[in-house]
Amino acid sequence: MKMSITVRNSAREAVTIILAVVVLAAGCLPGAVAEVAASEDGATLYATCAACHGKDGGGLRDGTVPAIGGQPAAVVLKALEDFRAGRRRDLRMQHFTDAEHLSGTAALQAIAAYVAGLKRTTRVAQGAGTALEIGKREFARACSACHGAGGTAVAARGIPALAGQHASYLERKLREAMLPGNTRACSHGVIVSRLAEGQGAAIADWLSRQPGP
Repeated sequence: MKMSITVRNSAREAVTIILAVVVLAAGCLPGAVAEVAASEDGATLYATCAACHGKDGGGLRDGTVPAIGGQPAAVVLKALEDFRAGRRRDLRMQHFTDAEHLSGTAALQAIAAYVAGLKRTTRVAQGAGTALEIGKREFARACSACHGAGGTAVAARGIPALAGQHASYLERKLREAMLPGNTRACSHGVIVSRLAEGQGAAIADWLSRQPGP
């Protein structure tokens, strides 16, 4: 009887040790576990987004939906949070980022991480290509202070990459910056108002031809 009890106790101790090792091992790899979870959850959640943004995050060439694939996760997350909070306005985006569709911050983070890993295959919509030097010059003068010399993302400030974006979308956003009540009018409206006719389109065309994310 004593031997039986000893064997059982030894078995329990062995199981306990094994479980402890497993827990400790898992604890040593939180980033890897979180990354896999985010990838899986993000792929599922992004299925709704793909209806407009495309499976590759390439958007629509007519300018109604931007290309988002490859944007830094921090940039995508900020955009999602801004739509949810009403700091940015778009009926579709505000609808699909509300708590009913995306339950919490973890869901937004999962989508942002997934989008950041997408590789675009959709062909970028470009302009006529007749005023690229003007576009380059005016972008450097009016926009590069915030958006950088090449229009690349500034993730730490939540600024998206403009390079490689559809020219049609960029043109639309420049026009919208002038509209009353636009949530970005304070930062962009004055700048856009100083552009001469055709310069906004030239900037958009030049940016669309720069290497994107």
